Amino acid sequence: MTDKQETYLGDGLYASFDGFMITLRAPREHGDHVVALEPLILKAFIDYAMHVGMLKKPEPKKDV
Repeated sequence: MTDKQETYLGDGLYASFDGFMITLRAPREHGDHVVALEPLILKAFIDYAMHVGMLKKPEPKKDV
């Protein structure tokens, strides 16, 4: 999936996907701040968010 169009995430932050990495862009008066997250870096970021308690691991499905 390639999403050349940016998506507004909130707080002045935009995201786009080029088929390999997610790019985050924060427009500023004297130039944009840009961070590109390759797959391993994105995974590390998600792992960090889980470690600090911002994200929860999905609970296993229960048989009914």
